[in-house]
Amino acid sequence: MKITIIGSGYVGLVTGACLAEAGHKVCCIDLDKKKISSLKKSIIPFFEPGLSNIVKKTQNSKKLEFSSSYSEGLSGTEAIFLCVGTPPKKNGDPDLSFLKKAIESINYGLDPKNKTVIPVFIKSTVPVGTNLFAQKYLKSFGENAHLVFASNPEFLKEGDAINDFKNPDRIIIGSENKKVIKISQKIYKHFSNSSKLMQFTSIESAELIKYASNAFLATKISFINEMSRICDKVGADIEEIKMGMGADTRIGDKFLNAGIGFGGSCFPKDLDGLIYNFQIAGIKPAIPYATKKANSDQLNYFYKKIKSNINLAQSSLLIWGLAFKPNTDDIRESVSLKLIKKLSRNVKSIYVYDPVAMKNAKNELKNYKNIKFSRSKYSSISKCDALILATEWPEFKNPKISELKRLKTQTVFDGRNYLEMRRLENQSIKYIGVGKSNR
Repeated sequence: MKITIIGSGYVGLVTGACLAEAGHKVCCIDLDKKKISSLKKSIIPFFEPGLSNIVKKTQNSKKLEFSSSYSEGLSGTEAIFLCVGTPPKKNGDPDLSFLKKAIESINYGLDPKNKTVIPVFIKSTVPVGTNLFAQKYLKSFGENAHLVFASNPEFLKEGDAINDFKNPDRIIIGSENKKVIKISQKIYKHFSNSSKLMQFTSIESAELIKYASNAFLATKISFINEMSRICDKVGADIEEIKMGMGADTRIGDKFLNAGIGFGGSCFPKDLDGLIYNFQIAGIKPAIPYATKKANSDQLNYFYKKIKSNINLAQSSLLIWGLAFKPNTDDIRESVSLKLIKKLSRNVKSIYVYDPVAMKNAKNELKNYKNIKFSRSKYSSISKCDALILATEWPEFKNPKISELKRLKTQTVFDGRNYLEMRRLENQSIKYIGVGKSNR
């Protein structure tokens, strides 16, 4: 099939590349001409394992193209995916201005002679009612009534997006239009067990599923983080709590890792988005608000742990991890950066290191004069009093004891409970985790 992707950001590029690899003819459109120029050279603007290879391969096979022209990208299209940003406004409400501009551009870019039914799948995370609004908004131009909007939310984890797309847990299609359903089955038939995994729902249900999924996962994280605080008080071990809870198949052990809280481009935004959906429905939500507050409190809780164990004013700190999670260079809503900014006001200096997010972090932290960027994870360790692990990159998993001994206080704060506590303590290194029993 000929498929057009509107928006060549994270979701759009992963979607376009994977559909092209599956054999479809795909054109990704983006009005950012500089980005399109780079993509034509197979230069990916962000880090995602495996994506660069797929982009190069599908470009070489002529299955994947990039354009900044709507008329060019929409020529002969049989399906359109809207993957534009819906960033939160200052009050947390989703900003749909990019979506509206994309709809306008689709209307004027389509060949008026093409009157076949063309589904427009909205992959962007949008409030309930957006697809129906989009349909009415398009009709207000008096053309292209043959376009039919459908909700197709994405469930891509940064750092594992290729695998998520190729081996999905579920494929949600919010539409009751028989032709749209048939086309969506054709689009996804190449992916593992897609016929069994495809769920066809109302548009409204599909729009809410993405919000509900991310909010629930965020709630699991906030719950286990709150449990870690009582573990610290009573001498219990949060890892044992996780093990006991996770053995219950109704609960499972995923997203039960205590730490300094969640960040990223999805969970915080989608929590705010779900709250917005409740508000426009005239309902006051309790759990999403509590999840947000618990997440914010967890960062402050960990900060107080650091403050109570070392003299901040006299200290220099080394922080490992800047991205909001491993296997990405995404620093949006990074809890690590929030912690760094909070600490920077009260310490002599902070040395930071991340395997791939240094460039993005340098731009974000450019106004903080006492923050220095290390060449490697050990290069500044002898200048520092303590180490803080903030992102659980695999290369941090088994640090050299001899290097940790170079810390002036030989103290490690593990914000992700990622290191082996007993291994460090057996070498007389002070280990401070989250909800970890030091008995």
